[in-house]
Amino acid sequence: MVFYCEQAAGFCSDVGYQDDGYFDALVRMFDQALKLIAQLSASDRNPLIARLDRVRIISHNFGYGVGDDMDSLLAKYLSD
Repeated sequence: MVFYCEQAAGFCSDVGYQDDGYFDALVRMFDQALKLIAQLSASDRNPLIARLDRVRIISHNFGYGVGDDMDSLLAKYLSD
């Protein structure tokens, strides 16, 4: 799931792809990845969170609130 998020965000960043449905799917997958990662031990969780954080940073360039949605999701799972 993390790999999917990385590839999807990278694709959008590389080619300037702008599609609401695509962005919605990316945010949903980001959320699903965070749900699973939250169940892992800290040693397994931390590298994956770092990878998703890079996705979140890239996604702020897309507009459509994608980065903001990811900010909220990451904050939610990090505070739990």
